[in-house]
Amino acid sequence: MERPRLKAHFLTETVGEKVFLLGEGQDYLVPGAAAVRLLPYLDGRRTVAEILQELGGEVGLGQALTALRRYEAAGHLAEGRPALPDHVLAYWDAQGVDPAVALEAARATELLVLALGAAEAAPLVDALTATGLRARAVTEDDAVAAGPDTLVVALTDDYLDRALERLNTARLADGRPWLLAKPTGTSPWLGPLLRPGETGCWSCLAQRISGNRQVERYLAGKRGETVPLHPTRAAIPAGPAMTAQLLATEAARILADECCSALSGTMVSLDLNTLQTTEHTLVRQPQCPSCGDPKLLTERSPKVVLQPSPARHTTDGGYRVQAPQFTYDRLKHHISPHLGAITRLGAHEDTGNGITYSFTAGHNFAMVNDNMDLLRRNMRGQSGGKGRSEIQAKVSAICEAIERYSAVWRGEEPVVRAAYRDLDPAVAVHMDALLQFSDAQFANRAEWNADPKHRLHLVPDPFPVDAELDWTRAWSLTHDEERLVPSGYAWYGHPDLQQHFYCVGDSNGCASGNTLEEAILQGFCEVVERDAVALWWYNRLAQPEFDLDSLNDPYVDTMRAFYASVDRELWVLDLTSDLGVPVFAAISRRKHEVEDIMVGFGAHPDPKIAAIRALTEVNQFLPFVDRRDENGNTLYRTDDLETLEWCRTATIASEPWLLPDRAAPASTLADFAPLVGDDLAGHVRDCVERARKAGVEVIVLDQSRPDLDLAVVKVIAPGMRHFWRRLAPGRLYDVPVRQGRLAAPHTEEQLNPKNVFF
Repeated sequence: MERPRLKAHFLTETVGEKVFLLGEGQDYLVPGAAAVRLLPYLDGRRTVAEILQELGGEVGLGQALTALRRYEAAGHLAEGRPALPDHVLAYWDAQGVDPAVALEAARATELLVLALGAAEAAPLVDALTATGLRARAVTEDDAVAAGPDTLVVALTDDYLDRALERLNTARLADGRPWLLAKPTGTSPWLGPLLRPGETGCWSCLAQRISGNRQVERYLAGKRGETVPLHPTRAAIPAGPAMTAQLLATEAARILADECCSALSGTMVSLDLNTLQTTEHTLVRQPQCPSCGDPKLLTERSPKVVLQPSPARHTTDGGYRVQAPQFTYDRLKHHISPHLGAITRLGAHEDTGNGITYSFTAGHNFAMVNDNMDLLRRNMRGQSGGKGRSEIQAKVSAICEAIERYSAVWRGEEPVVRAAYRDLDPAVAVHMDALLQFSDAQFANRAEWNADPKHRLHLVPDPFPVDAELDWTRAWSLTHDEERLVPSGYAWYGHPDLQQHFYCVGDSNGCASGNTLEEAILQGFCEVVERDAVALWWYNRLAQPEFDLDSLNDPYVDTMRAFYASVDRELWVLDLTSDLGVPVFAAISRRKHEVEDIMVGFGAHPDPKIAAIRALTEVNQFLPFVDRRDENGNTLYRTDDLETLEWCRTATIASEPWLLPDRAAPASTLADFAPLVGDDLAGHVRDCVERARKAGVEVIVLDQSRPDLDLAVVKVIAPGMRHFWRRLAPGRLYDVPVRQGRLAAPHTEEQLNPKNVFF
C-alpha cells in the first residue's frame, strides 16, 4: 500500500495507548503506542516513507511498520484519497468498495431506465441523478439496443411482462448484466441483477414465478392465455419513492463491482405493511432453453448406474451420506413463495411435547391441466416431514416438496409416443401390473368413484391398449435394461390423462436423496412398506408384536411415557413380508369410547430405522386427534370423511387384527440380520436381489432436475401393492398363504371393507 488511509466510515478515539475505531456495527480496538502515534498520518495523502519521516523520533521504525501492518491486516486501511466528499467516501469504505473505482464507474456508465406497465421511470431517474449517476428514461427498443457503456434497469408491475423476454434475449447475446425491479404494489421487489453466465436469466425467473401462480395459471387458461399475469394495482407515492432510493444506492454499488451486489442473482421483497425484507434466490437452471442446455433433460439417458455411496449418517431418517443440517443448509435457498421450488416451510403443529416434530412445506406444483379440482387440491396441498428431531423433520418436508416438484410433467421430458399394442410387452409395462385393480373394481367404478369418501381410492378406466400415449423411459435394475412406463403414471399432471383416464397419479416409490443411491433405497423402502401394509390391512392378518424394549433407545421410552400421559396406548406390529425387509406398524389408541386409532408405518433394511420411522409417523398424525372440547370429545383437525369415520368408529374390539398376535412370540431387534457395510449402492443391490427372489422386478425412473441439489427417483415394482384399495389377483392373496398367515387365500369379498384412510 503506497498511500495508506484509515477508512472514512470509522470514528476514532484514543484512550491511553489504545485506538478505538467505531463503525456502524463494526467496532475495533488497535492497541499500542505506535498505533496511536501513527493515526493522524493515515490520511491517504502521504506515502509510507513520508509518514515514517514525519514521525521522526516519536516511534521507532520497526514499531511504526508493525503498527501499520496491524492496521492493514485488519482491513482498516484503503489506498489514497479520491476527490469525493467525506460522507460519500465513508459510504464506499463501509461497503468495502474502492471509492476510486466507484467514481470512475459512475463517470463511464449511463443507466437506462425502462418503465413497463404501471411503473414510472421518473422517481428512479431522479434518485440516480441525485446520487451522482448519469441516468435517463428510455423506450423498450432503446433498452434492447443499449450500448456497452450502459446498465439497463427495467421497472415493471409484473415480472412476467413479455417485453422482458426481449431484454433477456438481448442481454444474453451481448453478455452484459441488467437489473429488474417492481416498484408498485404493497410489496415492492428489488432485483435480481441478472448476470449472463453467472446467475439465472429472466427465463429461469419466469419459470419459477409462473409455477407459483396456480390461480393465475388456471384463470389464464380459461381466458385462452398462456402467461399467468398478475400486475399490481395498489400504489402510494412512498412505495416507488422508497424503491427508487434503494435502487439508486444499489445501482452505484453495481457499477463499482457487480459481483458484490446484494441483488446479484437475488430478489429482495419489501413488505410496506411490516417493513420486513425477504431475500429470494434466483436459481440458475442448467436446462433453461434461454441460458442453458435443454438437452440435459430432453435427451437424458434413462440408464441408472449405481456408484459407491457411503452412508455417514445412520441415526435418524434412514441411511444418508450427510447429516440433516448439511442437507438443510444446501437446500434452504429453494424456499420462496415467488422464486422457489418450495413455497414455504413451517411447523405443522407446535405441541411442545418434545417428541412430535412435524413440518409442512408448500410445493411449486404447476400443472398443465385445466382442472378446478386439481387447482383446489394443489392450493391446499403440502408436503409433510417427520423426524425425532426438528432439523430432521424440516429436511424431510423440504425433500418431499422437491420430490413433488420434480415429478410434475412439464413437457420437456423425453418420451416415446405409441400404443401399447405396438410396443414390445417385454419392454413396455402394462398399467394392470402397476395399478392392480380387479375386474370387479373396474366394473363398479362409476358408483364407487361417486362416493366422496373414496377420493384416495378412485378406480380409473381400463387401460386403452389401442390408444397412442406417451411412454417414459425408465431402467430395470433387475435386468439392467430399459423399460417403458406410461407417462401418465410416471409424472403428475400428464395431459394424456385428460383424454384417457387410465390412472391417478400417486407418490408411491417417489423419493429423494443426497445421492441417487440414497434416493433409490428410500423409494424402494416405501414400495415395500406399502405392499406389506396392504397385505396386512386388507387380509386383516394377526401379526406378531415388535418388542420396543429391544431398541434400547431413550427416545422410545420418552415417547411411551408421553403417550401414557395423554391416556393413549402404543404398540408396534411386525409386518415384514416375504421380501425380508423389516416393515413395522406403530399403532396408538385413546383409552376412551372413541378410540381415535392412529397408525404409522416404516420400512428399512435396518430394523431400528424402520421401527423409528413407524413411531415418528404415528407422531406425525397425533396432532390430528389431540385436541378436546370441554366434554372431552375430540376436535379433529381434518375434514376428510374417511379419516373421520375411522377415528370415530374403529375400535380394537371391532378391528382385533390391529392388536398383536398373542400366539406368536414378539420379534426383537436381534431377530433381523444386521446390515453389512455402509455402502448404499450395496444395500440397493441387496434389495433388488431380495425382490428378484420374490418374483418382483425393480424399475427406477430418474426424475432429478439439474437446477435442484437433490436426486429424485420413482421406484416402480410391477405386482407390488399400494396400500390404497387395489384388489386384483396376485401378492395380496398369495403371500399371506406362503408366509403361513392364512391357510387359504381370501376371496375379494372377504377382504377388509375399510380402506387405508391416508
